[in-house]
Amino acid sequence: MKMGIWPVIALVAFTALITWGISRPQSATLLPQATQGEVLATVAGYEITRQEVEEIAPDQFIQANQELHDLTERALSQAIETKLLDFQAEKEGLDVDGLVAREVLSKLPEPTEQQIDSIYNVYREQLNNAPRDSVTPQIVDFLNRQQRSVGMQIYLAQLRAQYDVRNLLEPARIEVEATGPSRGPEDAPITLVEFSDFECPFCVRVLPTLDQVQEAYGDQVRIVYRQFPLNAIHPNAQLSAEASLCAHAQGKFWEMHDAIFEARGKADSDGLKTMAADLGLDSEVFDGCLDSREFRDQVAADMEAGRQAGVTGTPALFINGRFLSGAQPFNVVSRVIDDELTRLGG
Repeated sequence: MKMGIWPVIALVAFTALITWGISRPQSATLLPQATQGEVLATVAGYEITRQEVEEIAPDQFIQANQELHDLTERALSQAIETKLLDFQAEKEGLDVDGLVAREVLSKLPEPTEQQIDSIYNVYREQLNNAPRDSVTPQIVDFLNRQQRSVGMQIYLAQLRAQYDVRNLLEPARIEVEATGPSRGPEDAPITLVEFSDFECPFCVRVLPTLDQVQEAYGDQVRIVYRQFPLNAIHPNAQLSAEASLCAHAQGKFWEMHDAIFEARGKADSDGLKTMAADLGLDSEVFDGCLDSREFRDQVAADMEAGRQAGVTGTPALFINGRFLSGAQPFNVVSRVIDDELTRLGG
């Protein structure tokens, strides 16, 4: 029995599209977030606070709080869009379905043969080479749904610009201490804390993004580097982290930072010492620092701070406490920075 295209592309539609469904969102009440000092229990007069409880499994609570915030954010966005459509429909003397039909559905182009061919070719093998004509109706339906979603989002963006929309929901933030080597002024309105691993290939990929941030925002952003070597999979990461701090003690962290990353995780102890000498560091002081493992405890402290903030992999970025995981491109990072500057009135 040959597989139809709809089960395949429905998954794509589900994950990639935001469609305006028939059902409308109902009003709901979310409980306010409890304060960290909230007392949850007492034992012989001793008060156990929410903060103490959450410190038992910080990464799990951070993830749960983030998921709750994301859910709230999505639901709030839908509520805003619902109200925009209600206001505009009332203004136009229409119901919402009539408004959408006139402003969105009537303006959608018909799927072209080229678009149908493109979808068919992408899923042809998964469809066991079913004849194109036999699945064309499903492909057309998929493309119509896709175009409807895009058209709806464009129209909602126009309504957002037309009406006074103010999103007062505060972003989810995680408190992370900004200690360690940094570039940018300490009083910058934006602090970006990066937890990184010198042997991590994804950390290499985020370097251009951070360079673009520094170039685009200048003194508005302070970038702080914190150590998070993944020792279980990166054998040279720990020593590289310590070496960077030995270089930092001589005022050349960022030069050493760049040199270690250029080595792509292949620098052992001798290689790190050679790098330091090439950078003009005092070799005797640097070698003694590295051999004595002077900064091992500082690396461990950074790692513990990362774990407390929910870091499980690298790179992990915190922009004024707003968490971004992985090697994010500049447009993602800049979107958060721009939003923070707007919130600060910058």
